[in-house]
Amino acid sequence: MRAPGGAPDVPEQAVDPSAPRWGLGDVAIGFVAGEVLSVLAYVVAASITHPAAGGPVGVGAAFGQIVGHVATGTTPVYQAPMPLWLQAIVQIPLWACLLGVPIVATRTKGNGPVRDLGLRIRPIDVPVGVAIGAAAQLVLVPLIYWPILELFGNQDVSAPARQLTDRATDPFSIVMLMLIVGVGAPVAEEVFFRGLTQHAATRRFGPWIALVGTAAFFAFTHFEPLQFPALFAFGLVLGAMVFVTRRLGTSICAHLAFNLVAAATLVWRFSLPLWALILIGAAGLVAGGYLVVVWRSRSGSEKPHQVTAP
Repeated sequence: MRAPGGAPDVPEQAVDPSAPRWGLGDVAIGFVAGEVLSVLAYVVAASITHPAAGGPVGVGAAFGQIVGHVATGTTPVYQAPMPLWLQAIVQIPLWACLLGVPIVATRTKGNGPVRDLGLRIRPIDVPVGVAIGAAAQLVLVPLIYWPILELFGNQDVSAPARQLTDRATDPFSIVMLMLIVGVGAPVAEEVFFRGLTQHAATRRFGPWIALVGTAAFFAFTHFEPLQFPALFAFGLVLGAMVFVTRRLGTSICAHLAFNLVAAATLVWRFSLPLWALILIGAAGLVAGGYLVVVWRSRSGSEKPHQVTAP
């Protein structure tokens, strides 16, 4: 067949109807919306519960304070820390964006979060993820900071976390703390960072840049410079787990264990003996070895960053 004028037809490239159309733009929307809404929720809640001395109280006054701080470039300061139950409520807008945007984007512009993001879990993900997460918190993090502290002197790396855990002074507040750091944060962050962000970056830049870039983005968004090295290293571990398993179950379990171990050690102020740390480190190595075996068994037939249907 020839086109009008005698020129040969050029066959059109077939378009895969199942190819995802979501990408880094959705990542930007989710991150910006989550940060803005969480800041607004925090300022409103703190203004209502802990208003400045002699100042007005209420939602209208809270928004007035927001406008004033934005206009002057100042940071709001409140009289007392927010109770943990209110802290959990304030996190809801952030978690809603980190969870909601990936789910909506993959449902409307892709094949859904299970197929596109690997949002699923298998029984093996629990022990593997918990072992790696606990080992990362108790062994990897101290190893990362040992040369840093030797070079720059004693630094209070745990100070930001203690600002949260020090408010857990009764059973109810402890439960709220564990729900915040052990359920809400790991699930929302893994779906957004290792699910949406890493997969979108992989399609755009390839697996290695996606792995490093997502880990750096994950660490940066915590806005704690002193904690950046540990969060970046842990982000690399989580990203590698998703590339190997092609699902988020293992990284969610690892993130859950990482956070809960940190919270438990700060709330109950205990430290483990050396033999326990050695056992936990060995368990983490065994779990890591299992992932290496999985990766090697699949590397001959499929690229490790591909996501397949369950």
